[in-house]
Amino acid sequence: MNSEIYLLTPPEVLSGELSTDQFIPTLLKALDGGPISCVLLCGTASSETSLSEIVSTLRPLVQERDIAFLIEDDFKNAASLGCDGVHLTSAANFKEAREYLGNDNIVGVDCGISRHDAILVGEAGADYVAFNNRRPLPEIEDPDVRAFEEGGPRGLDLLTWWQTMMTPPCVSLDDVTIDEAASHAEAGADFIAVQNAVWQHPADPAKAVAEINEAIA
Repeated sequence: MNSEIYLLTPPEVLSGELSTDQFIPTLLKALDGGPISCVLLCGTASSETSLSEIVSTLRPLVQERDIAFLIEDDFKNAASLGCDGVHLTSAANFKEAREYLGNDNIVGVDCGISRHDAILVGEAGADYVAFNNRRPLPEIEDPDVRAFEEGGPRGLDLLTWWQTMMTPPCVSLDDVTIDEAASHAEAGADFIAVQNAVWQHPADPAKAVAEINEAIA
């Protein structure tokens, strides 16, 4: 399998419900629990000042461990704040983000369950595509595209389809549980997105990361 962990921060960090001072000890435990490929700062900040302060605090802790640090959608601030790149929640913004960030920064795209979007951004040079079964298909006017999408695989089958058809890495962005991690890896996910499984683990985040890595090795 050899999949890798793609760690999502709790959205309460960016919203301000959970202060960075409160979150840092928990984050450090997770980072010390075993290999992690990427940390995505999830959610929406209350202001650019707040975003800047949070990124400036958390980013170095992640990057000094040779782990990529990404933020959502805001590719301009991703560049100015020293992030490794951006995770886009819409394929429509890929071209603009890539042109702004260039090829030296990560641009990944959440394609939901849309194979059409995934193919387009994958062929255009996305560093990864993410499949997210929690998102429905968008409205599709083209009847051929609609038929292609509506007849497509879902869940684990979507990951397997991608691995048999395309070469860019894919992320399973379904907030995978520890018990589900192995099946997502076996289905073909290069990266396994985890959030609640780590932050809500009954022992601690380090134990969660260790258990996930064992499951997907």
